Amino acid sequence: NGADANIFDAKGSSVLNNEDVSSKTGRFLLSWGAELFDKGERIASKEMKLGLCDRGGNAAIAKLLSSELGGRRCEVVSARLRGDLVGKTCVAGEYVEESDQYRVTMEFTDESLLLAANKIRRRDRTPRDPGYYVECKKNRLARRDFKSNEACRAFIASLGSDVGELSKVDPDADAKAEQAAADLLAELGLGDLEGPSSSASKNNQPAASGKKKKRGGKKKRR
Repeated sequence: NGADANIFDAKGSSVLNNEDVSSKTGRFLLSWGAELFDKGERIASKEMKLGLCDRGGNAAIAKLLSSELGGRRCEVVSARLRGDLVGKTCVAGEYVEESDQYRVTMEFTDESLLLAANKIRRRDRTPRDPGYYVECKKNRLARRDFKSNEACRAFIASLGSDVGELSKVDPDADAKAEQAAADLLAELGLGDLEGPSSSASKNNQPAASGKKKKRGGKKKRR
């Protein structure tokens, strides 16, 4: 948890602007707050968003981006007939323009229903409020699910999830986080993308030394 959802490729395009991104991967990234970037600039215009996604042949992502909350993780802020949903999180899917509603899937219960656009608000996943936890065990990613956001946040807090705290406990925390992010991108088929720090770290690697020094001198005659 904590991988950058807006890493760029060499041309300054974000992951959402990659023609190889599947609908599943796009939804995953949107729930983590991913935005559409082109040449290093964030695209805010609805028309430009649709144009870029259509150009890349990604109709599924284009459909989600055509609405404000499509694909986003959201929180229910009001539900007159379902007070039990208030404060709960969901993932918004298709936007029904005629009724100004979203088809949403509630987290933890997978209940599907229609909610008015003004009844939900965006609540991106964050390292402190992810809704689930991903860890690397024996070089494989494992996802830990919970029964509620409260249970998830309590688990994160028990780990001392703040970056500063982790660094004090484990001096290799940053390197492990980088590796976990790389593993996750590789599993999603996006291993060729780099974060801003990746190219810098490569440039800072020491060059391989040239000729090896010969050891010892001439052998002494007996």
